[in-house]
Order: sequence, then C-alpha cells, then structure tokens
Amino acid sequence: MTILSWVFIGCLSAFFIAFCVGIFSFVLFFVSKRDMNTLKKKRPKKKIIKKRWMRAKRLLEKKKKQQRVRGFVLIILSILFLVSGFYTRYYEMTNLSSSDGNIIVQSYFVTDEVNKNLNNLQNGSNVEDTKKKLMELSSLLASYGSSTPSNSLSKKGQQTLNRYYVQIRDYGTNLYSLTALQLNNQETISKYLDDMTRINQSQKKLFKEFSINEAALKQKK
Repeated sequence: MTILSWVFIGCLSAFFIAFCVGIFSFVLFFVSKRDMNTLKKKRPKKKIIKKRWMRAKRLLEKKKKQQRVRGFVLIILSILFLVSGFYTRYYEMTNLSSSDGNIIVQSYFVTDEVNKNLNNLQNGSNVEDTKKKLMELSSLLASYGSSTPSNSLSKKGQQTLNRYYVQIRDYGTNLYSLTALQLNNQETISKYLDDMTRINQSQKKLFKEFSINEAALKQKK
C-alpha cells in the first residue's frame, strides 16, 4: 500500500470521527437548549434561589454555546478531511507511481537509442557492433515491459500503461532475437523503424494522459 493510500484511509477515518463527534455535539446542544427552556419556565421569585437559578442559567448558556461552536467546527473539519481524502485518491488514480514513472522515462531514452542504432544500420554502420548495442537495449525494453502497472491507478490508466508495457516487451524480445543477417536486411530494419514509430506514438499518448513533460526529457538526451 502506497503512502497516498494510507493518507486516503487516514482522511476517511478522521472524517468519520470528526463527523460523529460533531453530530454528538449538536445532540448535546439541543439537549442543553431543552434544559434551558425548562429552566426558564421555573424562574424562582425568592432572591437566594434566584441567584442560584441565574448561575445555573449562565453555565447552561455557556455550555450550550460551546457545544454549538464545537459542532460547527467539527462538521467543517470533517468535510475538509473528506475532500482531502478524495482528492488524494483522485491524484493517486491519475498520476504515475515512482516505479511506473521511472520505467516510462527510462524506456523513452532506450527507444531513442534503439531508433538511432537502427538508422545507423540503414546508413551502413557495422552490423556486428550495432547488434551488440541493440541486444543490450532490447533486453532493457523486454525487462521494462515485464512490469505490472500500479494497482493504485484508475482502471483506464492501468489498461493504457499495460498496453504500452506489452508493446515494448514484444518489441524488445523480437529485436533481441534478430541475427546479424536479418539486421543486414533493409526491409527488416524498415519494419522495426515503423514499429518504433508506433511505440513513439504510444509514448506521446502516455505523456499527455499523465502530464509528463516531453520537452524536459528531450533536453536530457
């Protein structure tokens, strides 16, 4: 369970406690109000008894006011706790966890390197040397793609992220298995470059959905 999940549970618990105590304070307020009405009906005429009556009336007024103020404050606090709790849950459902965010960023840089190496092959670079680099990069993609999206995300977010993970896993696995002869074939290279274009499109959708600053990532290339 993530920290935000604990915050959500804590806020809901605080809401429940504050709301119940607030309602109880209002119940006591109405009880005190009833007692006050009863007390007013029994206004004494004797001076000694009247002093006691006045003292009891002041104490009851003070008690009634405290109960009313406490009730209002606790109800307002409970609403704030509830709003904070649901905002925390909403934030967690629409934002990437640190592990998912790290995979998205790292795979972005790895796919960029794969793209460069495939273009180098098209331009006549050494196949054996490039194959070693592509094997390292493709194994990273396969590893990233084997991850499971955080279950704290919304169902839609998990589905979107899972599709991307499957996409880079399959791409990495297939690329890793290519022989030097296949990498020397221009049609094969073009096919993998086209597949990489589709992966890049998926990345852009992820960046938009999870508000990732692609411009900032480009500066780190």
